Order: sequence, then structure tokens, then C-alpha cells
Amino acid sequence: MLRNGSDLTKKSYKNDIFLILFFLIIGLGTFSFMQLHGKSGALVKVRVNNKEFGSYSLNKNQTIRIEEDDWENILEIKNGKVSMIKADCPDKICVNHAAISKKGETIVCLPHKVVIEVVDQDGTQKENQIDIISK
Repeated sequence: MLRNGSDLTKKSYKNDIFLILFFLIIGLGTFSFMQLHGKSGALVKVRVNNKEFGSYSLNKNQTIRIEEDDWENILEIKNGKVSMIKADCPDKICVNHAAISKKGETIVCLPHKVVIEVVDQDGTQKENQIDIISK
């Protein structure tokens, strides 16, 4: 497709490549910033069905069994990181999630309504708190 002596297809292809590279660099920069500047948490808060199940120190290696009538999840705190090592839910997304240790990070098991969240010593996220509603 020629117009005024230039090939528009090649020009738009180059622009597409530059745009993709721009967003890729922005994404990698943001990810790197978050990894380098994320603050380590002190506690792990566990909530089941929106009710507090317990708070556990990230400094103590331990295994926590979370169970209700017909299901079970097993949470492991090891070397300052927390991960879900067993769940009898069908999708196992929580088990396949990477271990977490920084404030504000979460692991969620939707079928069992279990939320694991890393927080400060006083049980809050403070500066990393993100408001879900913008004004």
C-alpha cells in the first residue's frame, strides 16, 4: 500500500514494535521497583470466610492447619516466607502461588474463602495500603 511514496504498512509495523517495547520496559521497571523497594512484613494474617482465623510470625518456622467441616488447607511459614503447601480445593491456584513475604502480598483460596495476607507487626499494611476507591 503506497501513499505519497511511502509504505504505510512498514511504518505502522515499526510504530507497533516501538509501542510494545515501551510498555514492556515500563512493566519491567515497575516490577523491579516493587521487588527492590517492597518492605518485608512481620506477621501473616489468616482469614476464613471473612473472619479472623489467626496471626502468625514470619520469624518462626511453623505449619498451620486451616480446616472446616469438609475441607483442609495447610499453610507453611519457612525462612520468613509463607506458602500454601496443601489444599483440597479443585483448582489448586493457592498451592501453585509463589511464597510471599512482603507487606500487602496475599494468597487466596477462593473455594474455601481463605485469605493469607502479610502485614506489619501491628497488623496493618500502613504505607503499602492501596485504597480500592479513588476520589
